[in-house]
Amino acid sequence: MRYSLSPGICLAAWVVLPLAQAQTARPKPQPAGPPLQLGAPVISQFEDGPGLTGAQKFVVGESGFFRFSVANFKIGEDGKVVLTGHSQVFDPRGTPVAAVDELVIGTSLSEEDKNWRPRFHSQFQLPAIAPPGTYKIHFDAVDDQSHQKASGDAMFEVEGRDVASSPSLTIRRAAFYRTADDETALKIPAYRPGDMVWVRFDITGYKYGEQNAVDVAYDVAVTDAAGKQLFAQENAAVEKSQAFYPQPWVPGSFSLTLRPDTVKAPYSVSITAHDAIGKQTVTEKADFVVE
Repeated sequence: MRYSLSPGICLAAWVVLPLAQAQTARPKPQPAGPPLQLGAPVISQFEDGPGLTGAQKFVVGESGFFRFSVANFKIGEDGKVVLTGHSQVFDPRGTPVAAVDELVIGTSLSEEDKNWRPRFHSQFQLPAIAPPGTYKIHFDAVDDQSHQKASGDAMFEVEGRDVASSPSLTIRRAAFYRTADDETALKIPAYRPGDMVWVRFDITGYKYGEQNAVDVAYDVAVTDAAGKQLFAQENAAVEKSQAFYPQPWVPGSFSLTLRPDTVKAPYSVSITAHDAIGKQTVTEKADFVVE
């Protein structure tokens, strides 16, 4: 197909070029303020109570309180303040005793509140079965407006009974006691016919399942000096549980009532522990005498 043009008319070719993209306006950089700062932490035995002194200690199973303040946080144009704080307690082995505690402070300040300082409060519970020693609270705060972060550590001491760990199933401290409440074991485990024999021990070195599950049981048997079995009880006690904190050992205890006509002679107690999760078994023997 052809086209004809009238005389005196000329065509001009136009090239359409893409327009340069308009530059996005960027906010002018603002001078950085002082870094976020955390006030001195306070660990107390009562809510809002005085901080622990150097001589004060917690006891395993006890609850405690923790607080710290924040300074140099950003205040928005409308007086808005948004801060997030965290705290978590660790035992002497570095194992967390509970999940991270998260706290949020969101508020708007007026001119009268210019000297206000936010303060984070938390409460923690020590496990009933845990090692003694120096515990640590790791804490931090984040300014959700300036995105600054600061962190710190606070230490405190805990008293309690300790049981040495083991790579495999082990029975520790099998000992005899005169009564159920005695704290000191008998140096010479000697009883009389008709007495009650108390035995206490600890089981450690078992394996954990999901969510720190524990599945431990123990059997008890008594034999005479000739090795003849006089008494036996399977699954005398069973510890089957799950918890956030991995229980480091399982305490065990039982009692035996001697008959009035028990022959005066040496005897042996056998404790056989079973770890169902780790497929482990171990036996420990302890001797006593009836005189």
